[in-house]
Amino acid sequence: MKERKVFLIYNAAAGKRKVSQELEPIITALTQKGCLVTAYPVLPEKPCEEILDKAYFLYDAVVCCGGDGTLHHTVDMMLHLPSNLPIGYLPFGSTNDFAASLGLKQSIEKNCETIAKFEPRPLDIGGFNEQSFCYVAAFGMFTDVSYETPQAAKNLWGHFAYIIEGMRRLNLSQGWKAVVHVDDRVLEGEFWYGSVSNATYIGGMAVPEQNSVQMDDGLFEVMLIRKPQTLIELHRLAASLLNQKSDNDLLYLYKARKIHFAFEQATAWTLDGEAGPEVKEATISVQEKRLQFLL
Repeated sequence: MKERKVFLIYNAAAGKRKVSQELEPIITALTQKGCLVTAYPVLPEKPCEEILDKAYFLYDAVVCCGGDGTLHHTVDMMLHLPSNLPIGYLPFGSTNDFAASLGLKQSIEKNCETIAKFEPRPLDIGGFNEQSFCYVAAFGMFTDVSYETPQAAKNLWGHFAYIIEGMRRLNLSQGWKAVVHVDDRVLEGEFWYGSVSNATYIGGMAVPEQNSVQMDDGLFEVMLIRKPQTLIELHRLAASLLNQKSDNDLLYLYKARKIHFAFEQATAWTLDGEAGPEVKEATISVQEKRLQFLL
């Protein structure tokens, strides 16, 4: 059996189960499968980028252990390196949308066994202006919930903490005015929410038309929710969301390769649940099969 050198990045603060409590079983499981593991904690004062930038050529793979936010930073960091190392993921976050989309919510031993097989699968990822994201870029209502919810609440309540925080922030009078180009379509108006995703779950919830999502087809799912102007429109929108069916005037569901947003005012985005940039224009494109993922 060939020994594989693995760089394990772990976020000790992620999720209700502390990663540090499971670190020994993770290293043992990977080692038993023929991996030589170097473990490195996420430290604000000493970013992992500094280490990998000097030593990426020493490793055969990078394994991320934490939540979707930790994975987002790991992938973004890896894409700036000359070598396209495969990435493994051991999910420990509060929601783990990306892991759920890929069927990774298994035991530590099973996930480590899968990683140690070293059979990478190419997946699509997204480009957002000059940045990258794994599975979702979003703006509008509720999109700041994931990074504004206190870590202590996430650790204690898990996904329920996001729901509580979302209810607290609900403001039906809000709206974001934009012109949106979705491939060859153009939409203009005031929106409550918009997302461009490559996942079957966002915020712990199943996306509409979930069965049609393919994470390596060169297409992203686009969801736009227009702000209703009357009570009748609000009821119609609620019915469309409940039934997960598009509405020609309020709920738009598309597949696309390139999406451009032009906002009236600078608008904050989230990338994989992490605080993203605040921009007046955003171009989102599919980077087809750019990510080598150990599945």
